[in-house]
Amino acid sequence: MKKLIWLGCFMSLFYCTAAAQVMGSTAEVSLEIRNILESFAPGKAAQVGEQHLHHPDLLIAFYSNRQFEPVWVNDGKWHESASDLLAQIEESKYDGLLPASYHLSSIKEVISRDKQQSIDNGHPVHQAYVDLLLADAYFSLANDLYLGKVVQKGLQNSWEITPKRVKVDFGEAMEKGLESGDVSKSLEDFWPRYKVYRSMRKSIKEFYEMDDSLEEKWEKVGGKTLKVNEENKSVPAIRERLFYWNDLPTYSVPNEELYDSTMLAGVVHFQKRNGLDADGVIGKDTYSALNASPADMIKKIAVNMERMRWLPDTVLDGRFVMVNIANFQLDYLQDNGLDTVFTSKVIVGKEYHTTPVFNGEMAYIVLSPTWTVPSSIIKREMIPKIKKDASYLTKNHLKILTYSGKEVSPTSIDWSKAASGNFPYMIRQSPGPSNSLGQAKFIFPNKHNVYIHDTPSKSLFSKDLRAFSHGCIRIQQPAEFAEILLEGDSKWDMQRIREAMNKGKETTVMLKEKVPVVLIYLTFWADPSGKAHIRKDIYERDDAVAKALLN
Repeated sequence: MKKLIWLGCFMSLFYCTAAAQVMGSTAEVSLEIRNILESFAPGKAAQVGEQHLHHPDLLIAFYSNRQFEPVWVNDGKWHESASDLLAQIEESKYDGLLPASYHLSSIKEVISRDKQQSIDNGHPVHQAYVDLLLADAYFSLANDLYLGKVVQKGLQNSWEITPKRVKVDFGEAMEKGLESGDVSKSLEDFWPRYKVYRSMRKSIKEFYEMDDSLEEKWEKVGGKTLKVNEENKSVPAIRERLFYWNDLPTYSVPNEELYDSTMLAGVVHFQKRNGLDADGVIGKDTYSALNASPADMIKKIAVNMERMRWLPDTVLDGRFVMVNIANFQLDYLQDNGLDTVFTSKVIVGKEYHTTPVFNGEMAYIVLSPTWTVPSSIIKREMIPKIKKDASYLTKNHLKILTYSGKEVSPTSIDWSKAASGNFPYMIRQSPGPSNSLGQAKFIFPNKHNVYIHDTPSKSLFSKDLRAFSHGCIRIQQPAEFAEILLEGDSKWDMQRIREAMNKGKETTVMLKEKVPVVLIYLTFWADPSGKAHIRKDIYERDDAVAKALLN
């Protein structure tokens, strides 16, 4: 009996001592976390082991608030959700990100050591290292998914859309994810609210699978410009490329080197899918698109997924106007961008008059507008034309006015001096069908003085690539756009709108509610059905973003 009593006391003492050791272990890990964080030099790169930490300030704030208590490590074991974090890091490539940016190799090494979740080296310093590494990986991935990895400001890519204003607590999100056992969902919650982002994620995964399954090196195709019924040695390679992309079903080919009518259908389909002039002529742009490999497509999608992360969430509330500059299209959207209320072709800026990317609020419409010519256009374009043709102003219904409102005769001006920059007048075009702004303009005040307007040059809308303007956006269906914007105003119906557009005198109509407008630049997106849409990088902005994503 004494022996049993002694054994019971011994066991009680053992368990109490073990419990004390566990508590002491946690305290020791907390102490080491604090010591490591205190070693960070202000304004300098922070490092643990060989790993550079991306968010030392977040780590300091997070752990300070919890008295430096570890969150990913407990009693010498890593949290069971660590494997979920690892999976999300590995799958971040489907977000167009680099898994290696999130301590992938080090975390894989820690987790792969023991399937029972124990940390191979149980020393408090090593446990603190593991905890900080996992937390920094979570913060880095969450930040990049929510705000984007690339800082737009240094890219010189004319991206001026207001960034997300909603502040999020990445530490709180991480804790909730660990408590619920669903770290994966806590990270997915940082994806852009746009449903198209999820479709793009599926697309990039498909291109990764295609790239992995390639058995031969991706060879480029090229040659002279080809038209249907012409023969050339490059035709077989072009045909094979159309087969590969499913733009052309396989068929029996009598003459391998003949660009036949069956192949023409495939070329046109390919051109449409890539946003090119669908004329069936295989030229520079078509060759360039044909040479885009699955790896190239992965890079292109990654760039545009990053742009989606730059968008503010608030623009999705209610109806909004979105102009995709690279797609030459305006859409009036609602329901999180899923329901298109109105759509129209648009013309955007030339390469040297690029349309900027920004957002604003449409405030009013002007029907039968006048056009006060910007001074930059007067100096660069109009004055040289006037010097060549004295009747240029009269032919184009343009008047010269002083800033007191007095009309000035063109013959009274020394145009040689005007060309040097000394031109103290305004040039104005009266309302009418020949007015450069057409018969309606839609204003969302902004520092660029960019707006949406009609145009008398209707023939340009027949082109698939429509970069012809000085930066403003010309719309093909101005009356229909005005009608949809004014549908809540009983004073305006289509008949009244058209009457005012043809009145020859300006009419300003204030919108009852301002409408958000977003000018965006997307060279790839996928619709909810999964259909991929590829567009030419008309302003050559993709490469800068792609390179920045690799850093």
